[in-house]
Amino acid sequence: MSPAYLLNSELSWLDRKKWDRAIHLLEIFSSEHHEELAHVKDLARTIKYSIDKIDSFIQQNTAVICPNCQKVCCINRHGFYDYEDLVYIYALGLKLPVYKEGMKDTEPCQFLSEYGCTIERAIRPFRCNWYFCSALLEHIEQGSAKPYRIFIKQLNEILDLRKEMLNEFVRILEASLYALSSPI
Repeated sequence: MSPAYLLNSELSWLDRKKWDRAIHLLEIFSSEHHEELAHVKDLARTIKYSIDKIDSFIQQNTAVICPNCQKVCCINRHGFYDYEDLVYIYALGLKLPVYKEGMKDTEPCQFLSEYGCTIERAIRPFRCNWYFCSALLEHIEQGSAKPYRIFIKQLNEILDLRKEMLNEFVRILEASLYALSSPI
């Protein structure tokens, strides 16, 4: 199995064979390139810290909007990690939650409880974490301007850090692949 497989951005949990192969390769690659990935890991920790910082702002707003929701937008389709999420989770040294098989994409998310998500915000799948329905967005926008501006600034910083983390991971991966293909 080639580490080039880790460049598969079309990875899906629903194709268990490819998913399991990617997880296995990511574990091997992470252990073999532990020192080279130090900056990726630092960026992942900074992202986690930044998400933790804005969690209370998001919670204040979801606590008002989500309990009265008539159509739950937290559905299984948004609860699956993708390729980029895997890089982040493994950079943090964490393991993925166990998914239930056979659930429909349109069913309420398997990690949704009566008290909200059972996965800590900072380690939720990216598309899940940053999806805001129109009612929630409207509520956030109608709130006090200063906290809203701070939230938007912090969200943009998280996006920039994530991009930097992923670019650094791909750079290291590509350098590794180049080293493997170069004649000695």
